[in-house]
Amino acid sequence: MNLKVIWKLIKKEALLIYNDKSIFLVLFAAPIFYIFLVGTTYIQKDEQKVSVGVVDMDHTKSSREFLNTLNATQKIALTHTYTNLLEANNGISSFDVQGYVSIPNGFEKKLVAKESSPIGLVLNNTRFLPSNDINKTVNLVAIDYALKSREQFFESKMITPKLARRNSDPVAIQVNAVYNSNNNYGDFLLPFVLILILHQMLLIGLSESVASDTEKELTQIGFDESENNFLNYMIGKTGTYFLLFIAYITFVFLVIFPLFDLPFHGNLFVILGISSIFLLATLLYSWFIASFFSSETGAMEVIAFSSYPVFLITGMTWSIDEMPLFVQYISNLIPLRPFFVIVKRLVIMGVDSHFYTYEIIQLLVLLIIGYAAAYFRFRHLQKKEIKLKNTWSVSEN
Repeated sequence: MNLKVIWKLIKKEALLIYNDKSIFLVLFAAPIFYIFLVGTTYIQKDEQKVSVGVVDMDHTKSSREFLNTLNATQKIALTHTYTNLLEANNGISSFDVQGYVSIPNGFEKKLVAKESSPIGLVLNNTRFLPSNDINKTVNLVAIDYALKSREQFFESKMITPKLARRNSDPVAIQVNAVYNSNNNYGDFLLPFVLILILHQMLLIGLSESVASDTEKELTQIGFDESENNFLNYMIGKTGTYFLLFIAYITFVFLVIFPLFDLPFHGNLFVILGISSIFLLATLLYSWFIASFFSSETGAMEVIAFSSYPVFLITGMTWSIDEMPLFVQYISNLIPLRPFFVIVKRLVIMGVDSHFYTYEIIQLLVLLIIGYAAAYFRFRHLQKKEIKLKNTWSVSEN
């Protein structure tokens, strides 16, 4: 390994990035633009005061109290009042409301008689996040309302208030949400989307550069300048990208996470060390894949096309265990998967290292596989160039 040769190749690659507008935009403009675009899109992280309609067939003090309690919650806003169920269904169809609460006639009478008083809840599940919020909120309010009704019943039997509360709720469930205590979508999604953006921009940028060398027949020149040494060439070719994206990751954790109030419970130096392994593995994989493309445009199109499928099979949006077996195998070959698990456990959860030791080992194994694949591809391309030179020499003679 020759440091002077490596430095010369790094400067050459930096100049190539500067002169190629497509690569320059991918590496410098796109990450910043997408990070702030996605971040500001989810800046509220969670929907509040979701629009809900009301069909009150009872029109009593009890029904009004229930609806006022519901309207006072953070998640629900009772914005529309309907006279019948047909109007309410039309309100859902026109997206005026995300659901409606239906209180039947005789609601208060049944409460007084200590009979079951069902309340209807109709939800528009085409948007599952707000419908889940409505469902959860209505059920919590209904449970609380039922508890108070049972307390009043026991108190009417001359039972002390303390004993009445105990009898009205014999099985009490205490729910303690950890890591994402507010149960909001932003804290769940944003950290991984930000990393995905950097991952894909890195793949696209380096792939364009490698494919451009192939298209312009500069690959062998790069080999010659590296003295046909794999480490010289690979560090020189990818060094600029590694330094740039480790700076991006540091920026995301130090600036973007606090800016968008995302949880960060781990050690910064540990996550940066693991990020370095992840980036090295990604760079080797990227160079290996890009070396098969003969045009810069083709490489960019294929890598860009893979963004969403790669995210889907990492296990962040759906359990890996529920995917077909061959998809699970593919997922475990992608460095992004173990890195996502590490970010979740180290950064978001702040758990001890033994909870993500397996994923660190997996990243190291993938780094070795990427190194071996890139090394043998490098040697294959060298031999191919030598054969071409020999063929030209023979034809000239």
